[in-house]
Amino acid sequence: MAELTEAMLQSMGPAKALAIAVYGESVAAYRYKVLAEKALTAAHSKLFNEMAEEESGHRDLVQNLMRQHFGDVDFVLTPADKELVTVGTRTFEVTDHASFEKAMQLMYDSERRTGNYYRTLHRFLASHELAPLLKSMAAECFEHAGRLRDIKPPDHSEP
Repeated sequence: MAELTEAMLQSMGPAKALAIAVYGESVAAYRYKVLAEKALTAAHSKLFNEMAEEESGHRDLVQNLMRQHFGDVDFVLTPADKELVTVGTRTFEVTDHASFEKAMQLMYDSERRTGNYYRTLHRFLASHELAPLLKSMAAECFEHAGRLRDIKPPDHSEP
């Protein structure tokens, strides 16, 4: 995946850049919801449901701000656009220790990629009123990545 540059953002414009962010938040919310449903422990289910809710809130916030600032625009996102904010397939199985660790790595990588995306978008829109939000969203992505690093695979003896 090519690193996002301000030149790329310039060519796509801020409305499409936010549409890509909405996509990333949607995928994250969906993935966390799937993880919550497939969780082998109540603690993991609760954690992933909480993270799904956070990502859904982020998606709604960015989508509403996009409409507010740029109207009802619509974009067809290319696979390259989508790769700016996600890693791996949209869904995955979590049935054992190895698949759990793989899922956590994909989510970690996606959170980091999305955080870097927001950080670059923040620099691109530094003088725009959305800049503080973008900086905050980047920080939240990096915080989520840190949380994911701390999640341990379920112990089969847990309820």
